[in-house]
Amino acid sequence: MKPRIPTLIAAVAAAAAVLSLTACAPAGRAVGDTQDSMPAVAHDSVHITDATVGFVGSEDPAADKLAINAISDSGMNVFYASLAGQTSPKSDTTGKSTDDAANTTGGTAAESDSEPSVTVDSAAVTAQQAVDDFVARAVKLVVISGINVTDANSQGWDEALTNARNAGIPVALLNPVALPENDLLYAATLAVNDRDAEATPISDVALTIIRDEPHDRTIAVTTNTGN
Repeated sequence: MKPRIPTLIAAVAAAAAVLSLTACAPAGRAVGDTQDSMPAVAHDSVHITDATVGFVGSEDPAADKLAINAISDSGMNVFYASLAGQTSPKSDTTGKSTDDAANTTGGTAAESDSEPSVTVDSAAVTAQQAVDDFVARAVKLVVISGINVTDANSQGWDEALTNARNAGIPVALLNPVALPENDLLYAATLAVNDRDAEATPISDVALTIIRDEPHDRTIAVTTNTGN
């Protein structure tokens, strides 16, 4: 029996789509952390005005604002997903999260239909949805502020960060509380220290990661734009 042509075409198309996603993820390295040294031959890189950053906020909007302003003042475009109003896991007697689901630039928090004994980390859910939305927007870099990976939310974080990795979008973790186990899912961790004279401007670090230039895995950064 001759195979059906449409079926073969669909199968080939699906395989090509999978291969194209996989090709975006470097083998054995995080996206944005593939170079150990500068290339001998200069190459075209992303211009600062073309650099778009998806910033997933923390539960501290004031600290987020300092970092966002420092990045945007350099000329990069920043899209902000605020977690204002989102809190750590807790539930009421109905079993639903006591934190109202809030619309953000990056997405909408989902309500919980879980049993009363199960709590929902609404902040993590909102942040993970924001990552997915920024990937769909095809930003050049995702910055996640204050990520706190726990046993309860680790699967959601793995899925969101893997989505970014497969799309070839680097991720930087700003002032993380607890990191993902898989260090291939993020290019670097950034610690803000505005009193450190040796700290690198956060905008410079963001552009370095976007351009996939050599950098440390842990970087002290400053939000002081006067440096």
